[in-house]
Amino acid sequence: MRITSVTVTPIWMAMEHPYVIATSAMAANPVDIVTVETDEGLTGYGEAMPAYEFTGETLWTVEDVICEYLAPLVTGRDPFELERITADFEQLVGNQAAKAGLEIALWDLQGKALGRPVVDLLGGRTRDAVPLIHAFGYDEPEALAAKARARAADGVTVFKVKVGDAPERDAARVAAVREAVGPAAQIKCDANTGWRTPRRAVAAIRLLEPYDVEFVEEPIRRDDLEGCRWVRERVDVPIALDESVRGPREALAAVEAGACDIINVKLMKSGGILNALKVNAIAEAAGVALHVGSMGEVAGACAAMISLHGGLANAIYSDTADAAAMGYVDAVASGFEQQLDDGVLTMRVPDGPGLGLEYDPAAIARLRAARPWLGAAGPGV
Repeated sequence: MRITSVTVTPIWMAMEHPYVIATSAMAANPVDIVTVETDEGLTGYGEAMPAYEFTGETLWTVEDVICEYLAPLVTGRDPFELERITADFEQLVGNQAAKAGLEIALWDLQGKALGRPVVDLLGGRTRDAVPLIHAFGYDEPEALAAKARARAADGVTVFKVKVGDAPERDAARVAAVREAVGPAAQIKCDANTGWRTPRRAVAAIRLLEPYDVEFVEEPIRRDDLEGCRWVRERVDVPIALDESVRGPREALAAVEAGACDIINVKLMKSGGILNALKVNAIAEAAGVALHVGSMGEVAGACAAMISLHGGLANAIYSDTADAAAMGYVDAVASGFEQQLDDGVLTMRVPDGPGLGLEYDPAAIARLRAARPWLGAAGPGV
């Protein structure tokens, strides 16, 4: 089997309500749909979800990088040569979301060629489903509590509260969610580097401790591993790193510095599944748990994320979110299966060939974005 063509379709996924965190505010998410054709009639789908504050990429840079640089590297090659292909990707500095989008499509092709789900290619599943979460952006405590109660009634038992604001406001938000969902639910907090300095982070985290927080993610500047170690030694809540750990080298630096209890791996910042597996190997060897994180993925990248979580025993946490949690107005693919397991809303690890999805070409065409300097502007972020 040989790759014959690679195409990229940039789209905007609009949200019902803006999503606000410490570093940005989003009314829509940019997504590049990557399609890979082969000489055996199989088609693989992937997705790149760029985020300038994480990877330095945009909807348009992803399209250009894949079409101009990465597509020529894979055309004519066997999609099973994944290690060699991704090694060749390293000729290009950065652009991790672009690399991930194309790599995910190659995993999809492999699974379809073998008639097996991607999770089987990763060593087989360690779990059949993962709990769905609801992630809150900044809002007033009363509004967060109302949303939390509604999602808890649906069976959601894991909640992520964005913090990194004024510590007192952060504590009020977390307190409101805890009161709304009760003591059994899991609450994770993500500061997105918002507290900036170690002393401020320690003061803020101590205000959160009474609310039984599972962990606090990325409390200070992403480049301050020594500061993260200092914070970790002074609070009782586990510390997770996200922005600080982009790939295997940063993971090694983080565990050597004693800077975290948990590493949040995201396909878009690691460059794909292969690098995510390497991050997990480093974390697991160091006794650090893995969190499989989300960039708000909508279809193929979400299926890849769930497949990764389903295959790794060390993946204790995840950010698997459904369309209701992200508030997307449209859908580009079907095949996700939600279910209630003993009252807990979960997403099944895909068990169809490849990523187990059926894409809707009409929806993709309708959502296609035009470059603002060439045509109608997208909704922006």
